[in-house]
Amino acid sequence: MSNENSKRTVEVRTIDGVDALVNTDPGEIFIDLPASNPRYIRVQEGDRIQEGDVSTRTTAEMAGPLLTNWQIESITAETITGTDTDTGETREWDREQLTHRLGAREFSAELTTFDRVSVTKVEEWPGRQPVEDIEEVKPYVIAIAYGNNGEKFTQLYAATESGDWDSLEVVQQDTTIKDFSDELRNRFDDAVQKTIEVEQQYH
Repeated sequence: MSNENSKRTVEVRTIDGVDALVNTDPGEIFIDLPASNPRYIRVQEGDRIQEGDVSTRTTAEMAGPLLTNWQIESITAETITGTDTDTGETREWDREQLTHRLGAREFSAELTTFDRVSVTKVEEWPGRQPVEDIEEVKPYVIAIAYGNNGEKFTQLYAATESGDWDSLEVVQQDTTIKDFSDELRNRFDDAVQKTIEVEQQYH
C-alpha cells in the first residue's frame, strides 16, 4: 500500500475518538485514519464535497436536494472556501473544523482517486466451495483499492494459466465498481494494475 505522508506536514488529531494523521499544508486536505479500519480522505482544490455520509446513505439519498454539494475553490493553512454547485453561493470554513467533519463523515468527498491499493495472492477462491473433478485456476489475487472518499473497493482476479500472473482476469468485484464512470473505472484499473506489477517483481 502506498503512503505519501512523508511528503506532507502532518499532525495527530483526534477525530471521533480515534487518532488520525492530518496534513496542514495548503492546497489539499488529507486525513489518514488508523489501521484498525484503514481509510483515507483526500480533497484537493477543484474537487467536490457533499453533506452526508456516502458510506451509509444510498445513491438516491446522496443525490437528493437536501444534501448540498460544494466545489472547493481554495485550501489555505487556516481556511477552506467552497462554492455551492447549485446556487453559486460562496462559503468559507475553518480548516480544522471542516477537516474534522470530513473525518467524522458529516461530509463526503467526491470519489476521484485511488492513491492506495493492496494486493494479496491467495491459493483458493475466498468463500467458494471446492468443486470436485474441476482443476482450480491459481493463483487468485485479491485487490483492495482505497478511494479518496474513505471507501474501499475489492476485486478478485484469477489466473487463466496456473501460476501465471500475466494471465489474471477479473472473476468477482464489488457491485459499486460496476457503476463507476468510464473515467473512474480507468483510474481504478490503472491503480490496481500498477500495484500488481510491483508485486510481480517480488514473486
